[in-house]
Amino acid sequence: MMLLLLGLVLGGIGHAVVWTALVNRIHGLGLERRWIDLLTILCGVALVAIPIAIAAALFAFADSPAVRVGRGAAWLYLAASSVACVAALLQRLRFAWHPERYGTLIGNHTTHINLRNETRAPLAAPGISDWLSRLPGNQVFEVRLQEKHLALPRLTAQHEGLRLAHLSDLHMSGRITKVYFERIVEHVNRCEPDLVAITGDLVERDACLDWIPDTLGRLRARAGVYYVLGNHDRHVEESRIHAALADAGLIYLGGQWRQITIGGTPVILAGNEMPWYGPAADLSGCPARDSAGLPLRIVLAHSPDQFGWAQEHDVDLMLAGHNHGGQVRFPILGPVLAPSLHGVRYAAGAFRAGNTVMHVSRGTACLTPVRYNCPAEIALLVLRAQT
Repeated sequence: MMLLLLGLVLGGIGHAVVWTALVNRIHGLGLERRWIDLLTILCGVALVAIPIAIAAALFAFADSPAVRVGRGAAWLYLAASSVACVAALLQRLRFAWHPERYGTLIGNHTTHINLRNETRAPLAAPGISDWLSRLPGNQVFEVRLQEKHLALPRLTAQHEGLRLAHLSDLHMSGRITKVYFERIVEHVNRCEPDLVAITGDLVERDACLDWIPDTLGRLRARAGVYYVLGNHDRHVEESRIHAALADAGLIYLGGQWRQITIGGTPVILAGNEMPWYGPAADLSGCPARDSAGLPLRIVLAHSPDQFGWAQEHDVDLMLAGHNHGGQVRFPILGPVLAPSLHGVRYAAGAFRAGNTVMHVSRGTACLTPVRYNCPAEIALLVLRAQT
């Protein structure tokens, strides 16, 4: 009986793991939104319908060849799902202890910001959005300002100390009000960063383009404010969003690169918006590195799935978002949903492979105002030499 119960539990968990993993990977593709939505709905149907079909087969009172075949198929599916459950657990452990997670983040000072305590103005739109934002334990307006010190393998002590503010996944839609973003900008400006990098999913609706002058347009950084687009930015006409951001003083990096100097340090800034906008920046024409490993190569991307591309193109630091840290992180289990070809592997955090470091933001806002154990993030990245 215990073996039967264990099989049902493992099989049920494995079933959910398989179909959730499939949804994650579907959302990591560069498909049109309608196809992604259709495939997601089909996965949702399978997630609900298959357990019903299995229960009907296992607990059928009738006994016939067809019923016996169905029962056998049900047990076979549960066995395969149990294997998937165990494999997923082992994979989670591998991700948690993988070498790419170590040796990069050498300092992290976190400031807790509760925006509800900073303003009496509404932060969520009336109706469902406001109701969701007030669910018990919801951290949607509890922002973490995190000063993270990242060690870059090729950065010399002479050139360390560059301060980059990394924002991502703002999702300006009206569900979270303009006031929220105004407060975010104020906190970023107080950090006095050398550069601000915004890695996609800025605006969801045309009406929110009018917010840009009073929000992103007020960002200040010594070397400028740069951005790339993400998949949700396709909801707005591309020419309009670029025009609004250019008028506000933001600099677009999608599919291109430019060389700047920050505090005497030469830096190549480039953009990669794949797989939704292409091509990625062609770095073959960049200046060669000198004996000190300069200029640094910093790439703004939306999806962390471009980490491999960054390694192939000798990038020092890649900034990404897209996965929102999972947005809801369960105790022990961690994140479940992450729209990536790698599932939850790069949900958020700092990673290193070879000479390439990647920082993945948890997102500075979100579309659906629900966050549990995964507050929004303003990342202030301080670049350090590796010791």
